[in-house]
Amino acid sequence: MTFRGGWHKIADSYTLPFFLTGVVFYFTASLQGTAEAFRYTNLLWHFTDFTVAHSHLTMYGIISFLLWAAIYALAPRLTGKEPPQVTVGAHFWLALIGLLFYTFPLMYGSTLRGLMWMEGKPFIDSVVLMAPYWLWRAIGGSLMWLSHLFFAYNLYRINR
Repeated sequence: MTFRGGWHKIADSYTLPFFLTGVVFYFTASLQGTAEAFRYTNLLWHFTDFTVAHSHLTMYGIISFLLWAAIYALAPRLTGKEPPQVTVGAHFWLALIGLLFYTFPLMYGSTLRGLMWMEGKPFIDSVVLMAPYWLWRAIGGSLMWLSHLFFAYNLYRINR
């Protein structure tokens, strides 16, 4: 309820988009972790790339976004220099879109893969099935990597 009537402030802030994204991913990953604990879903997902997607959702989506929020909040106060708003925006959107392109296809494909395994289909069929989802994983990972270059540039601009 803290943001009631104040959502417009996100557009003027370096830290709020990163912080709010980290909080959203915290709740999303917590619900997902709970779902993975059930017997059926554990059997379905445990040995698939679903666990990889879940790990990235938690470590990258929560930890990285909250750390970036902290750095973007503290570094300008310590140095007196602000990063360019456009490159902070590029960092945020590339990281967020990259993470979504990385995790959602893996979760969907892994669910299909687990179902194939439960039906007794050949392992190689599940490998072939995963090819397009692994392509999306590579695209998402590349966008995430590109966002790190923007972050490095922003740190350079803050500290020079």
